[in-house]
Amino acid sequence: TMSVQTYTRQDCPVAHTLSVVGDQWTLLIIRDVLGGPKRFDELQNGLGISRNLLAQRLKRMVEVDLLARRPIPDSRRFTYSLTPKALELRPAILALAEWGQKWRQPEVGTQVEITEKDTGEAVGLRYCRLSDGQEVKSDAIRVRRIRVDETG
Repeated sequence: TMSVQTYTRQDCPVAHTLSVVGDQWTLLIIRDVLGGPKRFDELQNGLGISRNLLAQRLKRMVEVDLLARRPIPDSRRFTYSLTPKALELRPAILALAEWGQKWRQPEVGTQVEITEKDTGEAVGLRYCRLSDGQEVKSDAIRVRRIRVDETG
């Protein structure tokens, strides 16, 4: 069984997101498939997850349109690739990577380097005003929960 909760009593976008990607393996599977399509055995070996558990997670991720399952020609195997819905999680995953890299102790082990493809220059996630693209510091933003009714 999946460890994902439905959070039906929590009416907010964060709770909805957690109900889709909140189990301990989903974001790690997406992280691994961000580099390109992967076969089941590649995911299993890279994550160290049991075959049974991985099969359950992949099935669920296909059902909720996070992964596309495609047959490998002349084989009984499949590859898993990210759907457009899952690709939109890239900023969230990269934000988690930046945060984890900054705050983990000790500061050794695998690091994540985020660079622009064409220039190789380091890039990072930042808030910006949508009207003009100017950066806004994290402590200068306000977050409010706003109720939207079906009538608009």
